[in-house]
Amino acid sequence: MFRAVLVLAVVGQAAFAQYGRPSGSQSGSFPPYEATISIAEKVRPLATTWTPGANPLPPHLYRTGAKREDLEKHRLPLGILVVKDHIVLPERFDARDRWPECTSLKQIRNQGCCGSCWAISAAETFTDRWCIHSEDKDQFSFGAYDLLSCCHSCGDGCQGGNLGPAWQFWVQRGVSSGGPYNSRQGCHPYPSTYNVTNVSDDRRFGRVAYSVAQDEERIKEEIFRNGPVQVSFDVYLDFKAYKTGVYRHVFGPMEGGHAVKILGWGVENGTKYWLCSNSWGEDWGERGFFKIVRGENHCGIESDVHAGLPHYAKRDQINY
Repeated sequence: MFRAVLVLAVVGQAAFAQYGRPSGSQSGSFPPYEATISIAEKVRPLATTWTPGANPLPPHLYRTGAKREDLEKHRLPLGILVVKDHIVLPERFDARDRWPECTSLKQIRNQGCCGSCWAISAAETFTDRWCIHSEDKDQFSFGAYDLLSCCHSCGDGCQGGNLGPAWQFWVQRGVSSGGPYNSRQGCHPYPSTYNVTNVSDDRRFGRVAYSVAQDEERIKEEIFRNGPVQVSFDVYLDFKAYKTGVYRHVFGPMEGGHAVKILGWGVENGTKYWLCSNSWGEDWGERGFFKIVRGENHCGIESDVHAGLPHYAKRDQINY
């Protein structure tokens, strides 16, 4: 029997990289450990589509972790959607309503002090699509621990990773089970102690993995037909003080790349948005979820989109 304990290293505060700033934003000066309520006071006069407020942790403890420096190098080939039917996409869509039997769609995970958003949002999306495409016949909770520990091509574990290689790893190597922070769910819960005799037998695989074009309608159709997608975007300081509404960056420096899951879209007070789930716990934002401007590639949210389809055959039946 193999026994292992995951110890998450506390990563240092990300340097304020100057990769450019969306128009209409302001930088400002502030101490590195300023509370989110203080940031919210600076943001409130500038934010017209969203409401900032006090989130429970100081900003530096809301970790990012998606590597966005070289997207083209790590982006998978575009997926080609081959369909016989034409659909009219609705103005509003929420995967939680379309597939209510898939409880993972309502779940919010917490990455804690690890820059593991890339692994967590990938595992969440694998889990959602596994349920959706089995038509609720097979529920399996994928764990982020396996990606963090074993996907060396993905990046640097708690120091950040890339989306494309994580999806390719699911196809080629498979990912074992696991659940939210301290849930002790599955073979590799996050980040609890676990006991397992054969990790290989626990792994489940993807059949195909691909990127989705930087096109609003194409992303919407992918979500509508196949389930949530994983994306990365640039996080600015004001995002950490988000409470409700449709986020648009207006204040503060860039903190780093972040990976999340898009599970729907809509329109709020005339502003189009993507509906997303974050990995900063249920006490951040709208119970862990947030909305961000749609159709403008705001903060790069539409520039790095990945997805895939599950493979339900057993490990020894898969031939590549």
